[in-house]
Amino acid sequence: MPRGRTRDEDARDRVLAAAFSLVGSSGTEQVSINAIAEEAGVAKQTIYRWWPSRTAVVLDALVEGTMKATPFRETDDIRTDFEHHLAGVVKLFNSPSGRVIRELLAEAPSDPQIAEEFVARFWGPRRDLSLARLQRGIERGEIRADIDEEVVLDAIYGPMWIRLMIGHLPMKPVDATRIVDAIWPGIQVAD
Repeated sequence: MPRGRTRDEDARDRVLAAAFSLVGSSGTEQVSINAIAEEAGVAKQTIYRWWPSRTAVVLDALVEGTMKATPFRETDDIRTDFEHHLAGVVKLFNSPSGRVIRELLAEAPSDPQIAEEFVARFWGPRRDLSLARLQRGIERGEIRADIDEEVVLDAIYGPMWIRLMIGHLPMKPVDATRIVDAIWPGIQVAD
């Protein structure tokens, strides 16, 4: 007989859902471990078993929630996959989660722990997903093999991060197409 999910997995999921919900409604500064524990129906010790800090819980909740909100399609058209993904990022950055991400980034320069956890828990996993898709495009012969992958990823996502942080221009879904249109000719394999 197959075993179901363990209580620990259920508790972990409730903690992440509670953190995501609380941060979305209150912002990062207002959310405490006590509030997350109460909302999730777990003891604080349960949270500290998996996460070293409030920031770590919040970032993991953001990763889980935002990965669901911005899935990376895996079709036979890498360009369209990036465009679709970037449109999801635009939507995410315009949501309450985008406000939370902006708040965490604003705290990062003065708090090395937040900066380190942001890179390890939020930026890194998302970057790895995009890098894997870019490398798949190289393997499929859609993207040039001689590109600097890190520079290309910065070029694709940089405009959205700048708009999130600076706020000098709004982010609109059409921007996903515009960004990909501007970058793709420089990375695609010539016909």
